Amino acid sequence: MEGKQRRERLGWWAAVGAIAMAGLALRIVAARGGLWTDEAWSVVYAAQARDAAGVFLRINHDNNHHLYSLWLQAIGPAAAPLLARAPAILAGTLGIVVAALFAGRRSQAAGIVAALLFALSPALVVFGSEARGYAMMVLAALLMFLVVSDAIDGRTVRSASLVLAGLAIFGMFSHLTMAAPVAIAALWLYLEKRTETSPSAALLATARFIGPALVATAAVVVFVFAAAMASPSGMRLGGYEPFSALQFASALNDLALWSIGLGAPWSWLAPLIVGLAAAAMLVVRPNWLGSRARLYALLILAVPLGAGLLQSGNTSFARYYLASAIGLLLLVSEWIGRGFAGRGEARVGAFVLAAALLAVSLYRDSQVIAFDRGRPDGPVSDMAKLSPTGARIAFTQPRLKAVVAVAAERTGYAARFAGGCDKADFLLAAQLRWSPPPPRITTRCGVAMVAIDSSVTIPITGDSWVLYRPQELAKLRAR
Repeated sequence: MEGKQRRERLGWWAAVGAIAMAGLALRIVAARGGLWTDEAWSVVYAAQARDAAGVFLRINHDNNHHLYSLWLQAIGPAAAPLLARAPAILAGTLGIVVAALFAGRRSQAAGIVAALLFALSPALVVFGSEARGYAMMVLAALLMFLVVSDAIDGRTVRSASLVLAGLAIFGMFSHLTMAAPVAIAALWLYLEKRTETSPSAALLATARFIGPALVATAAVVVFVFAAAMASPSGMRLGGYEPFSALQFASALNDLALWSIGLGAPWSWLAPLIVGLAAAAMLVVRPNWLGSRARLYALLILAVPLGAGLLQSGNTSFARYYLASAIGLLLLVSEWIGRGFAGRGEARVGAFVLAAALLAVSLYRDSQVIAFDRGRPDGPVSDMAKLSPTGARIAFTQPRLKAVVAVAAERTGYAARFAGGCDKADFLLAAQLRWSPPPPRITTRCGVAMVAIDSSVTIPITGDSWVLYRPQELAKLRAR
């Protein structure tokens, strides 16, 4: 019997390892293009910070993912995109294994399904292949849930409180949205303890176990904002958009579509269905999910509900709701795993659902790779072909300056920026999702400019752009 269990366990690890390697390969392929806007600005800020202390004390920008900025600073602005994205690729790949372990605690089949979904989920492929801190934050959150889950199930690891505090610090300095998973883990633990004992005893047990992680999380928040307050510029934002119900719903729809393939013609429909299902799961816990019903419901609901009720700004970015994606992917993994453990129609249904989700994910992954985050290296590549010795570039807005600067630094292209009405060989405009597209022909300081190239991208990453050239030069080129 022991020999059979050992062989099954080795087979399970072999399958998870193979899936993780496939996920690694997919992330490497998705990481081949140039650095897009947010990545490029992170590179610029990291270089301007000059040293490690500057990353923590002088950047003071919402685009500063501290641990990732340290890496970008260490490798320098001329580093290859694949090297710049290496920590995210590694964290994204490790996240596949941790997700499999988490789901596999209850069902080996669920663990395999979780590995597949986390390996192929287009959203996680995106965030696991860009030079940003999201993949590291997701890894820290998954590890935290694993430790807390083991404690709830009576398998507390040694020095668990210190481990959780360390994970909180690592996750927070990867991205401050780690605060949500920490709070959700604490609330989940309290609710589960509350079913066993009195409210005061449950609160005390939760404080002892996860209190250091909560303190660490609060300390990081205080540190980041104190450093910003002490600087002349204060906390800087890359941009601020007031709350919009349409954009809020679209962001949640984007997340559902690109994480698990759930989408609808009406942007509010998929988030509403998922939200109602999660709320029902929170009230009436399905027996087959046990204690995890509350966790998945809290992950799916907490951040969107809080953002919607508070009507926070900048709620149009799907990446801010990654906690919801984690909950949705883990829930579906356990659901499909339960079907595989059943018989007849249940097993066939689970197989069909798994096959459909994986096929949709692979299709979306192909789009991620094909659109290449809006081809951020495209403008410099075009300019180098048309003006090999260098060019003066003007911008309709400063958003894309870092993209050009970093691409030029890496390739050695002599790109110079033209301000005001200085003569420019090219004009670069960003195509923003909620704004009208730039025209094919525009005018800059009385000079007619015609579009010579443009790009498209997917909603959850990258910026599209239009590259213009003076009309007379474009005509000469055409001849």
